Amino acid sequence: MAVSAILFGLRLLLLVVCAALDVLRRKRNPRLALPPEGVDWPAVTVLVPAYDEERVLAGTVRSVLRSDYPQLRVLVEDDGSTDDTVGVAQRLAEDDSRVELIRLERNQGKAAALNAGLERASTDVVVSLDADTVLAPDALRWLVAPVLRDAHACCCNLRVGNRRGWLLHWQSVEHVVGLNLGRRAQATMGCITTIPGAAAAFRRPALSNLGGWSGDSRTEDTDLTLTLLEAGYRVVYEPRAHAYTEAPERFSGLLRQRTRWMHGYLTCIWKHRRAFLRFDALGLFGMPNLLFLHLLVFPLLLVALPYTARLVQWTSPAAVLGFLFGYLWLDSLLALGCYLVDRQNPTEVVHAPLWRLGWPFFLLLVFFRTWARILTGRDVPWEKPERVGSVADEVV
Repeated sequence: MAVSAILFGLRLLLLVVCAALDVLRRKRNPRLALPPEGVDWPAVTVLVPAYDEERVLAGTVRSVLRSDYPQLRVLVEDDGSTDDTVGVAQRLAEDDSRVELIRLERNQGKAAALNAGLERASTDVVVSLDADTVLAPDALRWLVAPVLRDAHACCCNLRVGNRRGWLLHWQSVEHVVGLNLGRRAQATMGCITTIPGAAAAFRRPALSNLGGWSGDSRTEDTDLTLTLLEAGYRVVYEPRAHAYTEAPERFSGLLRQRTRWMHGYLTCIWKHRRAFLRFDALGLFGMPNLLFLHLLVFPLLLVALPYTARLVQWTSPAAVLGFLFGYLWLDSLLALGCYLVDRQNPTEVVHAPLWRLGWPFFLLLVFFRTWARILTGRDVPWEKPERVGSVADEVV
């Protein structure tokens, strides 16, 4: 229990300190705070892979077309959809000449769809965008600006767009307090290990040199990010590039999504295991952090739980409750700081204590479900949650 507490505490302290340094760095350097003034913005190709996305595709593409970016083209890559995704894309193309449809004869996976769009793209900068993600009007400028400076890839500030009910609020807290805080810290260290596939900008030559996206794992975004870092390319995070994703609204959909994610993370850790031998930020922090989050933390949690329960016997119920409330109070302050820095509605922080207590047990369930499939030789299918299509209306 002591070892687990020390590891958790040191990792959290490191993340908070590095994230704070990232905030200070951006405030002190106006060059990082604003897109370049007077720049001749290059043409950009937005790649939108879609498989059975008839409910959300129109809202996603229209959010791109409403962007204030001067020169853009949208390539919708239909990955053998069985619904009316093709029809939606064709109508969008008829309404706006900047939209083009690419059809794959059969379902080949997200990586293949993205690579089909990459082959068609002729611009030096490409943006990948999930079909269920809505961009803020200025998001493309914020994403492209670092790529015009010295970065090879830039990831967005991903937010939950449909916030109705406790399950969605918990996922939103995870994004603000967990994922975005981690990316700020990783940005300071120079080892962002996952560029969210929901919205990201890339230099096309860098992608082409690496062969584009790989279909080796269920988390092709993490796989590509690690490949970029191993090749020496620079990956950055732009917190002002706001993108809004549709999070799963049902527990079953969330469980399937996170099982796919965890299986993909474990696959990436094994595929890029040689990166542990690197004496740089990726080898010293990035890969160990992935290993800790997606593998080591769960055995530690199982070992610590029985001893945590016996704390009542060793001390007293009052002391245990006092420690618990003190921890949750400090954690809520941290969550409030994350929301204020991220300029989001801080009222959602009221969900942080229950999220902090309940989320580890949900991830433990995901861990067992993932390993049950691995040990029995069953594959983890690409089961995306049921689409609702409400994010575009809520964001706008």
